[in-house]
Amino acid sequence: MGKGHWRGLLGAMAVVLLASAALAESWRQYRNARFGTTADVPADWTMGEAPENDDGRVFASPDGRAQITVSGGFRTDQKAQEFADRLAPGKGETVTYRRRAKDWLAVSGTKGDRIFYRKALLSCNGTVWNSVAIDYPAAQKKKLDPLVTRVARSLRAGPGDAHMTDCP
Repeated sequence: MGKGHWRGLLGAMAVVLLASAALAESWRQYRNARFGTTADVPADWTMGEAPENDDGRVFASPDGRAQITVSGGFRTDQKAQEFADRLAPGKGETVTYRRRAKDWLAVSGTKGDRIFYRKALLSCNGTVWNSVAIDYPAAQKKKLDPLVTRVARSLRAGPGDAHMTDCP
């Protein structure tokens, strides 16, 4: 066989391997019934117990070193202050990315040897925050960055059961 044939065969094999790796990660959709917050989470991550106020859930990675929180909550009358608070670094955090629009925000950075990413969007005529928060070891950045992207892009708002008469 010629060199061109081998290159083509190797290229085809690479495509099959990449496609297999992409399919290996299966996902499920979590929806919080109280606030209507919805996001994709890896199917093999363990869902924690519901908190007393049923505002969301925490999902732990199979190795227990990373977590995703999907939650909802009511906005106060201090919208500008809430945006500022959500964009500000927490204790020990260094913010390296910050983005804000009219009805959503995202912030990311580091805390020690860990990376955090938080995204929140307003729904129900600005009365409800729908949020995801992801926390993982910096050593797993290359592996988990695609996961962070998928979870963040999947975040959606929807009607919930928490007396949200202004929601669609």
